[in-house]
Amino acid sequence: MDLLITILTCSLYASDDALVRAITEGPSGGNPYLVVNTAPGAPQDDPTPAPTNQREATARAAELRAQGAPILLGLLELPPSWLDAFGRPLASAFDPCVNVAIGTAMLSEFDAACASKVPAADARSRMLERTNRRACVLRTYEAALGSADFADAIWLELSAQVPKAASIEDAPIFAPPSARDWGPDKILVPVPIAPAPRGAVASP
Repeated sequence: MDLLITILTCSLYASDDALVRAITEGPSGGNPYLVVNTAPGAPQDDPTPAPTNQREATARAAELRAQGAPILLGLLELPPSWLDAFGRPLASAFDPCVNVAIGTAMLSEFDAACASKVPAADARSRMLERTNRRACVLRTYEAALGSADFADAIWLELSAQVPKAASIEDAPIFAPPSARDWGPDKILVPVPIAPAPRGAVASP
C-alpha cells in the first residue's frame, strides 16, 4: 500500500495533501491497523500483540470499545463516532481508503469552520493565513480526537517531511482486486445492471 497514492485518490481534503500525509505518517506511523487506547493511565506498551490485519484490528477495537475505552483507529486515528456518523462499520476504519476518506471529510469540515476564524485583513495576515488556518485545523482535529500533543506531533512531522512523487497509474482504483484487500471501490456499492432485451437499440 502506497500512502501517497491512497491519499491522492481517497482524500476529500485536497487543499492540504501535505497535512494529510503528515497525519498518516506521523502518530500512526503509516499503520492502517493501528488501535490506540487514549484512556488516561492506559498502558503505553499494550501486552496484547499489535494487530497485523483488518480482522485482528477489528477484534481489538471491538474489545476495547466494549470496555468503554476511548479509542482511535487506523491511519488518521479516527474515533468510532466518526464511523458511526458516516454509517460505516468498525472494520472499515482499517480500510486505508475509507479511513482517509472519513478523516479528510472531517478535516474539510474543520477547515471550513477555521476559514472564518483566520481573517486576512492585511498583507502580512494574508501571507500567514495558510499557516494560521492549518494550525486551527490541526488544533480542532486534536480536540475532536481528544489526543493531547497530537497537533505538535504533526507540526514536527511536517517540518521533516520530504517531497515525494506518485504515479496515478499506481492508484488503488487501477490495481486488480486480486492484488489488494483495500481501495476506493470498497466504498462504492456495485449496482446490478439488467441486460438489455434482445433486439433493443441503445438510445443515443
